[in-house]
Amino acid sequence: MKKRIIAVLVVLCAISCTMFAASKKRTSIDDFLKEYETFVVKAEKAAKTNKISDLTKLSLESAKLAEKCEALEDSDEWTIADTKKYLDLSTRCTNAISKLSSSATSATSSALDDYDALMQAYGL
Repeated sequence: MKKRIIAVLVVLCAISCTMFAASKKRTSIDDFLKEYETFVVKAEKAAKTNKISDLTKLSLESAKLAEKCEALEDSDEWTIADTKKYLDLSTRCTNAISKLSSSATSATSSALDDYDALMQAYGL
């Protein structure tokens, strides 16, 4: 009888540990998606205002998020809704960064044109 009780307790403990680990992954995925959405909103705001100075900050933040995503990549806890949200956020992020990058390229090109005009004005 004692052996059965101990066996049942061991099984219950194992199930509890598994459920705790799974719920921890689930929480990690939810937290990651919230953090990623915050990042995407920042990128969209920077793109809307053409704040090129934010590009460096965003790229550093992006690297940290990529590490977090990689850690969660193989989890079985991702749902179809999670995947859809992640893909939607990724699309929004790509569009914002693309717009911001093209603004940066345009600003750089404009600055080089101004520099060329200045050099020509000095006869150089």
